[in-house]
Amino acid sequence: MTFSIIQVIAIFFVPYLIIKYHNFKLTKLLGTIGTAYLLGLIVALIIYLLNLAGIDLKPNKDIGEIGSHAAIGIAIPLLLFSANLKEAKKLSKTVLLSFASLLFSVMFVSAIVFYVFGRTLPDGAALSGMAIGVYTGGTPNLNAIANIFGLDPTAIGIANLSDMFIGAVFYMFLLLLAKPLLKKILPESKGGIYMKETSDIRNTDEFNFNEFKHSKPLVLSFLLALGMAIVGAGVGILIWILLGAEQGRMTDLLVPSMMITVTVLGIIASFNKKIREVKGTNILGQYLILVFSFALASSMDLTKIQSGFGDILLVFGSVTILGFALHVFISWLLKIDVDCTMITATAGIYGPAFIPAVTKQIKNDALTIPGLICGSIGYAVGTFLGLGIGLLLGL
Repeated sequence: MTFSIIQVIAIFFVPYLIIKYHNFKLTKLLGTIGTAYLLGLIVALIIYLLNLAGIDLKPNKDIGEIGSHAAIGIAIPLLLFSANLKEAKKLSKTVLLSFASLLFSVMFVSAIVFYVFGRTLPDGAALSGMAIGVYTGGTPNLNAIANIFGLDPTAIGIANLSDMFIGAVFYMFLLLLAKPLLKKILPESKGGIYMKETSDIRNTDEFNFNEFKHSKPLVLSFLLALGMAIVGAGVGILIWILLGAEQGRMTDLLVPSMMITVTVLGIIASFNKKIREVKGTNILGQYLILVFSFALASSMDLTKIQSGFGDILLVFGSVTILGFALHVFISWLLKIDVDCTMITATAGIYGPAFIPAVTKQIKNDALTIPGLICGSIGYAVGTFLGLGIGLLLGL
């Protein structure tokens, strides 16, 4: 009982510390989500070693699973609330074509990887869907799809670790080598028009603590997101009852229903200006993503990691590299410039948070806002693209 209380406190307190000290060297190096997973893995490793030493200490899996499901269910709409999807109409044809190319490339390559290798894996179709979710949207999409497919928490944790490892290596390639190599085959940017109209969209993934103040609108936004999660769970329970209320099957229907419902309702709510402009929803959403990440990593069974890490790493790595290569090839066919190709790839593979750093590196600030808009679109569509293709492959 005492350990369960400590577990609950840690699940909610450690992510708070990560956000508070997000400028710490380790957090800057790994990112906030990477830090949450690292600290969670350290906890899992300590528990594993204590068990090897004969001390029977096991985390409460119910706390970890329920906490992670609730956190991701509330986090998704909070993150979507601030996504200004209406700004997409301001993007130029070039940017829209380029981002569509990225979406198509990731989906096509994920399907090919499944048929070549993934279908031999126990959760091959789900993994391909998760790869589409994370490389067209972001980590929240990956975890939403994983929860919809009902993957084991350890498998979800391994998938996230694989994505972080691949993402770190590929990000260095984007920053240091991508432009010098790609400008040999793609047209150089010559001050192209990337926006049809001006936009004041901002990077909603930034941790601006001046915006995070206790306010009635923020509390109401949280309650709205919570209400959406409850409605989604209620839909799942209703479906379970209508299908005969089979013992032990309720969670299998509750979690997918909740994830799909909060994503749909979160997108709808983002078109409401009052909801969209509430300050602090992005930080609150990011905090809950860290709660999910730490809870998941700290409850992982480390004895299962070796059996699945290599396979999942291969699936995600193949989708990243081959998807990017196909995206570049399509850009070559359509004569899309190198800068636009790189930024739309960054928006899909990494999300809005990484756009400013890459536009600064390639010295093209004109693509910062288009990249942020594309990243927001990715958050909105990534779960549906990954879920749809994953279900088709599963057939």
